[in-house]
Amino acid sequence: MKFRHILATAAITLIFAAQIIAAPVDSVLFTAMQDEISRNMSSLVMENLERPYFISYTIDDYENLSIESSLGTLTHSNLDRNRYLTVDLRVGSEKLDNSNFVAGYYGSSQNYFSLPFENDYDAVRNKIYLATDELYKNALKTLSQKRAYLQARVVNDRPDDFIMQPANKYLGQSQQFDLDKAKFEELMLAASAIFKNYPDIISSRLNLAASVDNQYLVNSAGSQSLRGDRLYTIVLNMSGKSSEGDDIDGSDRLIALSADKFPSKAELIKWAQSNAEQMKARLAGVTIEDYTGPVILSGDAAAEFFRQLLVKNISDCPSPTYEKEQMAQRFPGPVLANKVKRRVLPEFISVYDDPTIDHQGDFNLIGHYTVDDAGNPPKKVQLVENGKLVNLLIGVAPTKLVKEPNGHARGAVGKDLEARPANIIIESANKTPFTDLKKSMIDMCRDMGLEYGVMITQLNNPNAPGGGFFSLSGGETALASPLSAYKIYADGREEVVRNLEFNNVNIRILKDIIQTGDDSHCYNYLIGDDPELPVSLVCPSVLVEEMELKKSESKVEKLPVLPSPLTKK
Repeated sequence: MKFRHILATAAITLIFAAQIIAAPVDSVLFTAMQDEISRNMSSLVMENLERPYFISYTIDDYENLSIESSLGTLTHSNLDRNRYLTVDLRVGSEKLDNSNFVAGYYGSSQNYFSLPFENDYDAVRNKIYLATDELYKNALKTLSQKRAYLQARVVNDRPDDFIMQPANKYLGQSQQFDLDKAKFEELMLAASAIFKNYPDIISSRLNLAASVDNQYLVNSAGSQSLRGDRLYTIVLNMSGKSSEGDDIDGSDRLIALSADKFPSKAELIKWAQSNAEQMKARLAGVTIEDYTGPVILSGDAAAEFFRQLLVKNISDCPSPTYEKEQMAQRFPGPVLANKVKRRVLPEFISVYDDPTIDHQGDFNLIGHYTVDDAGNPPKKVQLVENGKLVNLLIGVAPTKLVKEPNGHARGAVGKDLEARPANIIIESANKTPFTDLKKSMIDMCRDMGLEYGVMITQLNNPNAPGGGFFSLSGGETALASPLSAYKIYADGREEVVRNLEFNNVNIRILKDIIQTGDDSHCYNYLIGDDPELPVSLVCPSVLVEEMELKKSESKVEKLPVLPSPLTKK
């Protein structure tokens, strides 16, 4: 009994000691933020001007590992630590405040600031104080400009600028800063070395980014949250030239939320090898001058199709008001935001976003979170029902047609807090086996007098260099060019096609989906390539009735004068 008592006492002492060790970080940061909010909400006011009606402080405490590798060598490796404060300070009222307005050509001032790593209450609080003072003065100036702009113009049905939500408290588990630099360097060296066997791939580069982020939030509405996140990403970029001198690019990425879900060395080498073989086939592929007919988009291509045409156009709502008309034309905002209650997809397709789930079937979803970046609980949102757009993603501001929040406020250091996706699930009531989907395309091609159909399995990442949403040629094109495409002949033969781009593709093409496969694919990506904004998109393959494709008009450069020295191996 005495021995048990000693053990119990020791266990309690260890638990208490662990709390003492962990407490200073949380308590110092939370106390400094809360004390400044209390003081500023009661005393921050310039003579004859308005005081803040809402303040939110977010501290992101990071450990970041970045490694670059090429041909079995390291070209960059760095492990660093950062701590940032992001401030959302509003003057005016929920109906009209200093947000959602871009004055001039440069918009609002920076709202994030570096903080000291040490958990020193005075040092942290003083930084918060200085940042708040700067942003308060800027907020008063912006609100004055916004009021002047609105007084000179008629703006019909302008929505409120903010939704004040009830206080929410979520204190999750913080993450340890324990990224293993040596382990990941070994993985990168092994995976990049396989490209020594592919001399036709002129350039190959593997980039690893691993991050641990502990996010602390306090706002004047009474919300408080602590969320610990991890993210591991490997991006592969390749380039080469066809025998005709065409530049051919290739890319792929792997994303995991924990080290135990990250691929092993053998799995990573196999993944790199598979990508190298696909790139080799593309370099030897054929070209076509133009094609107008049915197209199958499968795998990553189907997901990017929905991401770029649907998800992108129901996110980041509402669009800000621009003082300069040129800015409004350059950044038109989500084009589907005003189409709620209208059909945007075939009747057999429905779409929802659910940040509360971490898996769908056998898929692990990376867009899961327990509290959004405004401190509010996430909610499942039915976005499209039987082809009709019925809702939008809402963060901290309503739109003209949707005024209720749904826990999709997502932001990052240097990126505004906006309504963004999390786990997008696309469902179909008109599914068929993939072999039948290909047969349907061939039958359509036969009726149209076409020798073959086209299947696309990968599109350019719109965040990658040269992979933007808009083409400089070919008219109105809102879909990035294909990376991997095939001719599909009636006898089942497949032929790799290179250097294609879409022509005259816009969001109306979503209605031209005539059938989907019975397969399901999970596509993970990062909004703006930011590790704080992971998204999963689950969708089937799709058959689109008619799309226009043509040979890329990019300028052809001459081949290298000498062959790669790797060819001698």
